[in-house]
Amino acid sequence: MKISEVNYEKIITLILIAVTAFLPLLYLLYTKEACLYPNKFINNFLICVDNINKAKIYGVFYLVFIMAVIMALKSRYKKKSFSADLNNISVTLFLIFTILSTFFSDHFLRSLFGNPNRWEGLFTYISYVLIFIAAGYFIDKRKFLKSIIKYLFISASILSVYGLLQFYGLDFINRKPDRAFATFGNPNFAASYIAIVLSLSLVLYIYSQKRQQLYKYGFFSSLFFAFLVATSTRSALVGFLVSISIFLLYFHDYLRKNLKRLIIIILIFIIILGVIDFQQELFYTNRVISLFVEVKTLTDAEQEQTYVKVGSGRLAIYKYSLPLLFKNPIFGSGPDTFDTVFPQMKYNMLRNSKKSILVDKAHNEYLQIGITLGLPALLFYLLLLANIYKNGFKALKRLKNQVSELNIYHTALFMAVITYTVTALFNISVVSVAPIFWAVLGLNIAAYKMGV
Repeated sequence: MKISEVNYEKIITLILIAVTAFLPLLYLLYTKEACLYPNKFINNFLICVDNINKAKIYGVFYLVFIMAVIMALKSRYKKKSFSADLNNISVTLFLIFTILSTFFSDHFLRSLFGNPNRWEGLFTYISYVLIFIAAGYFIDKRKFLKSIIKYLFISASILSVYGLLQFYGLDFINRKPDRAFATFGNPNFAASYIAIVLSLSLVLYIYSQKRQQLYKYGFFSSLFFAFLVATSTRSALVGFLVSISIFLLYFHDYLRKNLKRLIIIILIFIIILGVIDFQQELFYTNRVISLFVEVKTLTDAEQEQTYVKVGSGRLAIYKYSLPLLFKNPIFGSGPDTFDTVFPQMKYNMLRNSKKSILVDKAHNEYLQIGITLGLPALLFYLLLLANIYKNGFKALKRLKNQVSELNIYHTALFMAVITYTVTALFNISVVSVAPIFWAVLGLNIAAYKMGV
């Protein structure tokens, strides 16, 4: 077979399936072995051997390198041309400022490879952008888009089952978690992942045209929701509820005509929530209620220490992080170098705890980008999201006027983007979840272009 006759799009699809469906399953056996890591705040900081993210990010590097070669070959032999649009201009400028941030950083090597256990350095951001470009500009056929989503659901089902087994104590990893985290190492990360997939499956369930699809997506949605509840994470729940609220607002007429399927899935969700929350002795319910209690505590309080009590300490982190946006506004401190500029001593004095902690993320993805990559990088990232949102709302209007398979898929993908971007206000980007988000972001563009 000649190079010019190779089905490059199929190969790129297979690689995207590997990135979004296979890599999240990777998890090395848990070990208590640790090594010393030098840090300005805590000398000889002890970190555990990374059994969660390192395998995943190295897998991303290898797969993305192969994918980049395939994309180059397709551009060369299939005469694949790019027309400049707001999406690829924004992401290119975002990447340019990320590169500049790396080279102007006082922590060059850290900026290249990232913080140990986090690994979100320049090479990782390059991988994210290439995943985005591959999904958005090299997936031209609906069957390939559907294949990626299909295997994403299969992978998420495996992870959800494992997370639920883990929650009930049936786990080969010797960590005995109170909250499910599957292969993500942290319940918050697992929740931000499964909320993306849940948003996708729920829209496909609501708009199922055949009974078999209705049962299939109803099962997926129920399983994913159960895993989300088992993580007991509030930020992902907020993101999911915001996206579903927007969906209900736009499609209330359609939902009234198909009220039966909506009532059934709501009842299933209520039963799942009741069963799992009862097992947790109402832990999840109390965490949700605590959101309102914390807001009231914040409005009534006058002491600065109150900030530490709100959002698991997030508000205090935000308080000390905001001024850092203007410390080096153009290029930031460098990718994944947040811990080098954050006032660790002040924060730990405010916590007034005998045990000091190291804050290495802003717990707000947009703050994190602005502080580490600079305000221009943040601006172009937000510009990219704004255009995705603009086209996404167009998809909602199209689906409202005409129910078609492509409009359904675009709406489902857009709901997933809303869920993640809202969750990102209170959570962090991690290498076990971000590649899936950047792929979904790209698939939004692919779906939009197919419908134009």
